[in-house]
Amino acid sequence: MAFGLSLAALALLDSGANLVLAHLKATAPRFFAGLVAGTFDTGFAPEVWLSVIGLTLGTLIIVISIAAQNIPKITELYMQDWTSLIYVWCLVLGGAHIFYIKILQDLGRHPVGSILLNLYGLLPLAILTALPYIFYILKSIQPESVVQQIYRRQYHYMNQLGIVLKDGVSYQPQFLRRSQAHLIAGLNQLDDLLAYGAFRGAQAEIIGAVSELLQHYISCKPNYPAYFFRLSAAVMGDIAFKTMFDQFSQIEENHTFYEQKCFRLLGNAYVRFLEEEQFPLASLCGSEMCAIAHRILSMGDDTLLDLIIIRFNTMMRFAIKHGSRHNEARNLYNLAFHYRRFIESLVHYQRPHLTQKCVNYLRAYGNEVYELAQSSPALYFIVDVFAAELKKVLILVNEQQWEERLQLELLEEMLRLDNPPELRQPQNGDRPYGKSTGVRLLQMGLALFYLARQQPQFAQRIVEDMVEDAAVLGLAGFKRLFQQNCDRLRYAQPKFWEDTDRGNANLYYSEHTEQLPALQSLVDRVCHTLEIAQSS
Repeated sequence: MAFGLSLAALALLDSGANLVLAHLKATAPRFFAGLVAGTFDTGFAPEVWLSVIGLTLGTLIIVISIAAQNIPKITELYMQDWTSLIYVWCLVLGGAHIFYIKILQDLGRHPVGSILLNLYGLLPLAILTALPYIFYILKSIQPESVVQQIYRRQYHYMNQLGIVLKDGVSYQPQFLRRSQAHLIAGLNQLDDLLAYGAFRGAQAEIIGAVSELLQHYISCKPNYPAYFFRLSAAVMGDIAFKTMFDQFSQIEENHTFYEQKCFRLLGNAYVRFLEEEQFPLASLCGSEMCAIAHRILSMGDDTLLDLIIIRFNTMMRFAIKHGSRHNEARNLYNLAFHYRRFIESLVHYQRPHLTQKCVNYLRAYGNEVYELAQSSPALYFIVDVFAAELKKVLILVNEQQWEERLQLELLEEMLRLDNPPELRQPQNGDRPYGKSTGVRLLQMGLALFYLARQQPQFAQRIVEDMVEDAAVLGLAGFKRLFQQNCDRLRYAQPKFWEDTDRGNANLYYSEHTEQLPALQSLVDRVCHTLEIAQSS
């Protein structure tokens, strides 16, 4: 195609040059009276053309060969660059054009128009554009440029599919296979680039490109007919689906082959970043999952919502395993933030059932982290982080004025955090089990929020749960610990004196400390009731 376009353009230019020259000779004969055979020396032109072609093609081959060592399928991408292909063919045909002129001269013909076109048009243009073309190639093989090329082609292809399929094209197996193969091939190219890429910037570009492609696909998906989601050999033969044979019918029914591929790619990338201790890139995977979830919520696709909840939980499982194995809390710290953002999106879109499910999952993972922290002490802080995220969710739910029943159910999940029933009871010589001080601080801060909102029934439930610690610590020990926590809340500052991936906001700060006397009264009342019960 590029060769045909270049040849047609050169033929038109040559014919046009000769026609213009013939017209000018007829209208201005004196001006062209001196144009006779032998006036133009073309002996040097073939050597110059060969030099320009050799410089350009030689540089192109060297650059592509070197880039192919780090960028997979770069040759395939180059062969899809029409600008570059047309330029190279124009260069080659320009060199062939001068040889064509030399043959005509040897036969006794004098194509003055062709000579003028080549010597004063094509050759200077080739010389002037050779260096900019080399710079263009050097820029186009940069990893970021390659990612953008793949992204743009996939993006436009999805749009074209929507236009073609929306017109009512009937089911054609070959067209379906080619279409699905093109979509899967683009993701595989990005996955290969991610595996070969050594620079964080390029890897971040790839993760962002996969996320944006998936979001765009979700937007285009309503324009695709149902038969488009039948699994062709291109999908079933892909490496990501080799172990999903039993789920092929479900994937077809749910129309989720592309989403499954993208989630597998992002999940594998997340695991790779965990193992390589690439904390910002691992956090980026969670951030992009939040962006995808927001697009799914805006489209109202419940099937994909269930799928992305599973993916978030899978990422949480990988992060917990990595954190317990390496005594590393940073990845869990970041992923808990993204999980909470996802739950907040569910709250904003009024999805109470899914919100309850995700809060339950987050609480369960928090309890598991608490157990693992006995052998990996760095994870104790993550229990506080999970409690802080649940606190923010409960505050948002309260501000959204959800039903009191739902709020109480969500509050019960937070109160169960760090107190799983499957934990062993303290044995002789063990330190008595009590709720983590950090978790209690966060629960007290939540109680202060409820009191400030004139909703004492929620604060009362928190106090009742807190006083249960007196059974282990003793009433005097519980009161002493409660006073210490009150002092910590009273003097806590909104900013911490150290920085983290999420800034320096103080996890335990509460802006409603003026409600501490009211909280103290609730605790005293419950403790007094407990004392009466014990004395009787």
